[in-house]
Amino acid sequence: MNRASQPHTTGQNPRSGQEVAKQNLVLGHFSAARSTAERRSPKTHKDYWKPRLERHTYTRNGQLVEVNEFSVRIQHLGKRRSFALGTTNAETAATKARDIYLTVIGKGWEAAEREFAPGMLVEKDAPTIGEFLSEIRSKAGLRERTFKSYAGALRRIVADVFKIDGANRKFDYRSGGNAEWICRIDAVKLHALTPGKVQAWKVAFLADAGVDPVKAVEAKRNVNSFIRSARSLFSRKATKFVQNLKLPDPLPFAGVEMEKAGSMRYKSEIDLRSLFKAARRELSEKRPEQYKIFLLAIGAGLRRAEIDCLMKSQIDWKNSTIWIGRTKYFAPKTEDSEGTVDVDSALLIELRRHLRDDSGEFVIKSAHEARPSVVWQYYRCDTEFDELTEWLRSKGITDNKPLHALRKEFGSQICSEAGIYAAKESLRHGHISTTAAHYLDRKKRTTLRVGHFLRSKQSTEQEKSAP
Repeated sequence: MNRASQPHTTGQNPRSGQEVAKQNLVLGHFSAARSTAERRSPKTHKDYWKPRLERHTYTRNGQLVEVNEFSVRIQHLGKRRSFALGTTNAETAATKARDIYLTVIGKGWEAAEREFAPGMLVEKDAPTIGEFLSEIRSKAGLRERTFKSYAGALRRIVADVFKIDGANRKFDYRSGGNAEWICRIDAVKLHALTPGKVQAWKVAFLADAGVDPVKAVEAKRNVNSFIRSARSLFSRKATKFVQNLKLPDPLPFAGVEMEKAGSMRYKSEIDLRSLFKAARRELSEKRPEQYKIFLLAIGAGLRRAEIDCLMKSQIDWKNSTIWIGRTKYFAPKTEDSEGTVDVDSALLIELRRHLRDDSGEFVIKSAHEARPSVVWQYYRCDTEFDELTEWLRSKGITDNKPLHALRKEFGSQICSEAGIYAAKESLRHGHISTTAAHYLDRKKRTTLRVGHFLRSKQSTEQEKSAP
């Protein structure tokens, strides 16, 4: 989304506050005539603020769209500003508006902004979250899908820190609920997101997991994922050409440490012989596309996206290799992900047996077309993946990602046979540490033969003379 089409609030709307209020009345958000109690209520009473509630607007696809949640404009000592009230309930909104006003007259504007709108309490020339993301998007050179993932993590943290709760509306992508929620997040000043607030968010996030050891470990991994992704937007590489914005010093994630989430090493639960027999018996003829996916995952260690758009032309049938690289339908995850995978010739023989009557260019047939231009996660073989995942679970694979567990099993088998460096090359990892930390499970027992030293001379002679 370019800056010209980004959502905005009524603060950017050229209409005056009086005009916006008149529009709200016409639209029927409030009663056309105020009650006597409301007209006579002082500013210190919530009823005074009910008729003064309004809703912000933003532009979406050239159309003016109204935000459901209320806001209010407050004026005191020559200063006037709008506060988002974060609710669609008029009673609750009016009460909060009264509380903001009482804080303004009792403690001053700064105290009210700190308590009710901390995201705006920074220098006037400080960029907003939305302005920062717009600059990163246009200048950092990130893949669109990668940018969206990083931006989503940052917005999640900002929403939690500043309590911007979109409720179920934030999942409404069709009628504007999600756009409203993002609009409110993007309006927060970047300088308001300090390392101290990020650290407090992290501590609260972990505390929500409670004392359950399993949930605690999961929370640590989730919080690490959010921080790692959001922090990437502030790396030197990402911000190198961002010169039009005044970035905060220190940056939001400076000094915020990752959590130690324990070992993430793969623990095998697969009996390969039994699983292969079941796959050939149950999938080979009745569900051939799922069978081919199974073979490519367990026999070549391919990722889901690599299988999804694998073309027949990428297979070297003579030399028993599969090349993973850029095609018109697919771009590798990273530069290191590109490479040639050696596979057993029997795997390709089995694959070819299921490709004899198929004239298409993809190894896996699907009713859906490839869509390389989309920026969200899309698989043409999504149905086949889901059905194979359920089949794998029925065979006792309890991993959160059963299909990816096949890739891990492949790596473990290669490591067992040829060592960790061979596994790194077959899995196409950028660093050996990734291979060691996540994918390997020791297959062969390696022990010191202590029994040899414990045997006495007499027992050894008895063993030799035994029939």
